[in-house]
Amino acid sequence: MLLLIKLMTKFASLKLTFILLVVLLLTILWAYNGDYSYVILLTLPLALLTLNLFAAIVTNKTFQKNLPLLLFHLTLLATVILVALSRLTYLDGRVELNEGEAFSGKLDEKTQGIFHHFNVPENGFMNLAVEFNFTPQVAITAKRSRVVVADEQGGYEVVVGEHKPLVLNNYRFYTTSNIGYAAHFTWQALSSNATSIEETSGVVNFPAFLEHTFSQTTEWQLPGSDITLWVMLQTAEDILAESKPMQLTPPENHHLVIRAGEQRHELNVGQQLQLAEGLLTYHGLRAWMGFKVHYDPYKAYLLMTSILTVVFLAWFFWQKFSRQSWLD
Repeated sequence: MLLLIKLMTKFASLKLTFILLVVLLLTILWAYNGDYSYVILLTLPLALLTLNLFAAIVTNKTFQKNLPLLLFHLTLLATVILVALSRLTYLDGRVELNEGEAFSGKLDEKTQGIFHHFNVPENGFMNLAVEFNFTPQVAITAKRSRVVVADEQGGYEVVVGEHKPLVLNNYRFYTTSNIGYAAHFTWQALSSNATSIEETSGVVNFPAFLEHTFSQTTEWQLPGSDITLWVMLQTAEDILAESKPMQLTPPENHHLVIRAGEQRHELNVGQQLQLAEGLLTYHGLRAWMGFKVHYDPYKAYLLMTSILTVVFLAWFFWQKFSRQSWLD
């Protein structure tokens, strides 16, 4: 027991605190300037600083005699622990969903803590309609999506916004300015015996419209085929020509330019394209919304402990300076 107390007393050293803070700073700089995971790199120095602070609380009698100072260090310890838990379990991701498309349970891209396990079920919600109101080159006034959330009663509708997230299992889905158009196709592929036909529906997303207004092109490999199509959206007029309020909806006057190898084709809504391996039918455009996904269940607790830390520190200084006249 005495040996443990001696070890904790040495570990509570202010010199060790200074050394660990320098190591933490160097680790942050190393992780920032290199291609490294800062969560993994910061785990050891943060853990050592936490033990250093805990040892100081246990062994330093000054803390035990002064209630606000003790509470300050306890809430500071809780804050450090919560920061560590937050970084080990957080998730930031993005996913694009077309109108009428259900969430597949997979994100298009993500960064996460090493202990995070994604837990939003497949078909947890469906994106019904996208609303994006803006004035070109002036301001965005609305970016919302109307979604249906699945439940035991069959589902209920929710409007999701930039500051009004859809919350599922502590995951927050926010709308973004990353929206665009998607072409809806049906591909009827001839089977190997050239008698039966296999039909597949597909949706091809064009790049985000506001960022790539003049390069609405993409590629799509036909299902079950080696054919890769180059697809371009061509509108009859410049949608962003006038600086007046408008809603970004699929344009009525448009067509698709499709290249299959050296051949170039144009398709309007409802038209078909006969290829060597099957028949392609174009059904029209839909809008897609890019959702930002965030998970950090410790954020509220971290805010609470941070506020308490400031309050207890203010209490300590008030108690210290109130004992003497400010006029001395």
